[in-house]
Amino acid sequence: MSDIYTQLRDQIKTGDVFRPADEGYEDSLKRWSASSERPAAVVVKATSPEEVSTAVRFATANKIPLTTRGGGHSTSGASSSDGGMVIDLSRMRNVIVDPEARTVAYEGGCVFGDVDSRLAAHGLATVGGLYNQTGVGGLVLGGGHGFLSARHGLSIDNLLSVQMVLADGSIVEVSETQKPDLFWAVRGAGAQFGIVTRFTSRAHPQGDIWGGPLVFPLDKLPQLVEFANEFHKRGVPDHNYALIFTCGPPEFTAPVLITALFYNGPAAEAEEFFAPLLKLEPVANMTQMMPYQTANTLFSPWFEGPGRRLIGSSSVLMPLDADVMAEAGRQFVDFITSHNDMGKSALVVEFFPTAAIRSVPHDATAFANRGEHYAAVMVFQHHDASYDGEVRAFKRKLAEYITTRCGYRGKKGSDGHVAPFYVNLEHESLSPEDAFGDHVEQLRELKQKFDPNNVFHKWHTVVPGAKKTNSE
Repeated sequence: MSDIYTQLRDQIKTGDVFRPADEGYEDSLKRWSASSERPAAVVVKATSPEEVSTAVRFATANKIPLTTRGGGHSTSGASSSDGGMVIDLSRMRNVIVDPEARTVAYEGGCVFGDVDSRLAAHGLATVGGLYNQTGVGGLVLGGGHGFLSARHGLSIDNLLSVQMVLADGSIVEVSETQKPDLFWAVRGAGAQFGIVTRFTSRAHPQGDIWGGPLVFPLDKLPQLVEFANEFHKRGVPDHNYALIFTCGPPEFTAPVLITALFYNGPAAEAEEFFAPLLKLEPVANMTQMMPYQTANTLFSPWFEGPGRRLIGSSSVLMPLDADVMAEAGRQFVDFITSHNDMGKSALVVEFFPTAAIRSVPHDATAFANRGEHYAAVMVFQHHDASYDGEVRAFKRKLAEYITTRCGYRGKKGSDGHVAPFYVNLEHESLSPEDAFGDHVEQLRELKQKFDPNNVFHKWHTVVPGAKKTNSE
């Protein structure tokens, strides 16, 4: 006796439909974080916008909750569905570069490594994440910042158009001139409005950069915080600095401080710019000139391989207090060293200049996090499922400490608006106000227009009173 999914198999001509008894089903559930995996009722590996549309229409007609899997890197569970449908875009990874127009079109199943490598062949780059295996969809639709944000703003600030499938299954082109209200919403809250099957972004000339890690003992923290405050005062438009508490990569067996440096220019200038750090005599200096695309692989030793992962973040305001940072680092290091196999976890404070981000008016896009502040990112990695609850609880505790002592909650930032969380770096479902700030009402109006039945509801919802779990 056939079930309803026989009809779906007949309709998906090129892609695949996996049910629990099928070979390939278990592999289709795999995610970057094993703790984010859920047993879907059906997985559709689409190969075209038309197949995505077919899957959406089928799910809505049969009242099957759905979600989208791009790169599968969300630690919120947003790319998995417990008993529902997953529309998997991983077979849609075409990238087309127009070097004359300086644009790049890339499909929704790409990871940023796909985009970086194709652009690099033409001496170009666009704003992506720091880890080139991150899926493009989740990163771009939530804002998207990386090494080039200091020069070019957010990923959404470089977005020219998208092709997307809406809740009614229609395939639409969306830009400043085509459905501009939806394009406004896509740039910051895109996952709430449909499935983007193709992005088109600006690309920029990009040469080699100087950068890499410096490794220091923990007692160098005061000098590293002092440099962070000096770095902020310089107000540079092009360069980045990050401060990391960790025990990894594997060659480091004890807690260390790592500074991740990025200078968009030649080595001589870079070494003068970062001279205060180089004079501190790091125990390891792995800085060098490298292609830009290589810079996006520097975090790979931390993030590759199987494991259970959780990401969270807080906003921090400058200047930083060295004693407060020391206490945050102590809490973090004590936690990861008191648990087995958590050494590749990291507490990262990203000092990525925000002038280009803040140059875009607050109301120009749905993204609501354009203040003059930086992100403190917590990445927890382990293999023991029994740690999951404890890790989540500690993440909340540490985020609260950092937010209270280094950041702000409910206060207006330099742009005159209350800064919500940066949705791309928070694994838990946030309230609509915490996720989208004072853009919530406009987003709700657009939700009624484009997705009145809340088909796209995973992660951070804009619908008041909607279910706030990511476990579906």
